[in-house]
Amino acid sequence: MRFTRRSMLGATALSVTGVALVGCSQDNGQGGGSGGSGDGEAIAADSNDMNPKDRSELGEGGALRLSNNAFPANWNSFHVDGAEANTSEMMALVYPSLIKADAKGEVAANPQYTKRIELTSEDPQVVEVELNPDMKWSDGTPIDFKSIENVITIQSGKDEEYQVASTEGYTLIDKVEQGDSELIAKITFKEKYADWMGLISVMPDSLAESAKAYNEGWLKEPKVTAGPFKVGKIDAANKTVLLEPDDNWWGDKPLLDQVLFTTIEDPSASATSFQNGQLDALNTTVPAQYSVVKPMIGNGATLRKSAGPDWTHLTLNGSKGRPLSDQKVRQAFFRAIDREEVFLSVNSTMPYPKNPEQLNNRLLMTNQEGYKDNSGDYGKYDPDAAKKLLEEAGYKLEGEKAMKDGKQLELTYVYNDGSKTNEAVVPVVQEQLKAVGINMKVQKVPPTDLFSKYIGAQEFDITLFGWIGNPFLSSGDSIWKTKGGQNFGKIGNDATDKVIDQAAVETDHAKRLDLINQADAGLWELAGTLPLWQSYDFYVQNDDLANFGAKGFADIDWTLVGYVKDSDKLKG
Repeated sequence: MRFTRRSMLGATALSVTGVALVGCSQDNGQGGGSGGSGDGEAIAADSNDMNPKDRSELGEGGALRLSNNAFPANWNSFHVDGAEANTSEMMALVYPSLIKADAKGEVAANPQYTKRIELTSEDPQVVEVELNPDMKWSDGTPIDFKSIENVITIQSGKDEEYQVASTEGYTLIDKVEQGDSELIAKITFKEKYADWMGLISVMPDSLAESAKAYNEGWLKEPKVTAGPFKVGKIDAANKTVLLEPDDNWWGDKPLLDQVLFTTIEDPSASATSFQNGQLDALNTTVPAQYSVVKPMIGNGATLRKSAGPDWTHLTLNGSKGRPLSDQKVRQAFFRAIDREEVFLSVNSTMPYPKNPEQLNNRLLMTNQEGYKDNSGDYGKYDPDAAKKLLEEAGYKLEGEKAMKDGKQLELTYVYNDGSKTNEAVVPVVQEQLKAVGINMKVQKVPPTDLFSKYIGAQEFDITLFGWIGNPFLSSGDSIWKTKGGQNFGKIGNDATDKVIDQAAVETDHAKRLDLINQADAGLWELAGTLPLWQSYDFYVQNDDLANFGAKGFADIDWTLVGYVKDSDKLKG
């Protein structure tokens, strides 16, 4: 499990952080905005809202129709182009996950796949994973020790031809050996790694056999699966993915007859589809959606809310040769942005709590244990301070323009076409930058190309998306480290890298939280990613749909997702 990005297509703000649910509540921060049409208290980090039901209360059959906002560019979720939220959501139905998390972020072995995951030695750190017998990939090959070894070998980054999303944690593994049987893997670490459980996964031999297979083999479809569902049909032209129960699945039988995902890039269109009865659940992330479906709440539909480890941000590109390679200019950008106004431009009518706290940490959310406001002056809106920083960077304000060598400072904001979040944010950021002499150009690109052709290729200056986190505090390290595979802005330094590495191997919980906050303070000074807000999940869904919705830190058990007995959704 690792951080997964989500592009801001107009759905919810893309949350970014691999925050772990270490506890319950974080506090502090520099105030937030008033705003939002919500009421009540902030949602605790250890709660979610999924209409939990026992299997005995649910009926068999029915279809679940869902939407997403970008069709996968690569179905290999280990790959840098596949570590994306829409892809991960679909792959969760068809691909093994050896671990599972609950609403509190507590992680355990997933009994559908594993007998045990055990720390058998602390010094040196040794982990044993024992898989269930008689499990097979859809190509007929066994899921065994080799499947675990494939992940550790490739994700270590030793072969740079494999375009991995992250090597964090894997580089600390000394060796992986077969245990007493082909179903047991013995993993020995060079040094302690606090989030060792987050590294436990499997990969089929055919995906691991070559860099070409890994990088390009799953561009059109996942060729090998092993979950409660299988791929029924992928229609790339119409951007639909139909998943059906897999008769070869050895675990609990799924309740649903099918799950259909449809890519709808326009959030207004997805809301209309829900309104017209063509979707059964919708993650409503922007007013263009919420305003359409809000009248349905209480009339056959329910609003479900959670506040998990997800957040929205602006990422700056500090690559060599780009205008934001100058740290002073990036710091000036931070001081020029009024984040409260940015938040309200998107969320003023969304059901957030009143007076939500400003997010001033990238590594811990406001409702998590250990949260601290590390922003200092860099998180405070101050156009005059921004102008002063630009002057220190060699720019001279000539009228309303920041000039250097006869040219105005110009930045290009790249985003996915159709994103209502970006459409709301762009004019606000553009005006705020103009006020300090910076000209901002806007470039809209196809959603599927956003990461693969622009962000990953550093063809941008500013972009807005989000990160979806999980219960592992170090899972997002590759976002922040100088040479991290998910560090799209290429911004970092040795000092911050060192603290991040120290936090990853620190097993004393209190000391680890202190190191994490030290790392975040360093990231504020580096000024590469500007946190905007913690992104709540707002699911509007059919009243009868159970074990699905605003999941927070929890993993969805797709064998238990279904409709209550006697629901009309079970009647063909």
